[in-house]
Amino acid sequence: MAESKNETPVAVWYFIGATFAGALPNLLFPGLDAWVRVLFILVALVLIFAGFVQLRRETGWGTKPKGDEPPTGASPHA
Repeated sequence: MAESKNETPVAVWYFIGATFAGALPNLLFPGLDAWVRVLFILVALVLIFAGFVQLRRETGWGTKPKGDEPPTGASPHA
């Protein structure tokens, strides 16, 4: 039986979260200290990285179907 895949895209929510983490604190709280702004930017970068990892899982980058592999070793009839 074929393995069912999750059809709900999750990676996009990581990127949306990164957008909010990077932009909203600076827009809503203009008086924040610089270290707090840098902290939110770092959180946004971590979310972007996690989004790319999730996107790789969802799209199947780097995985090779087992049925398409070339035969290995010598043929016994050769």
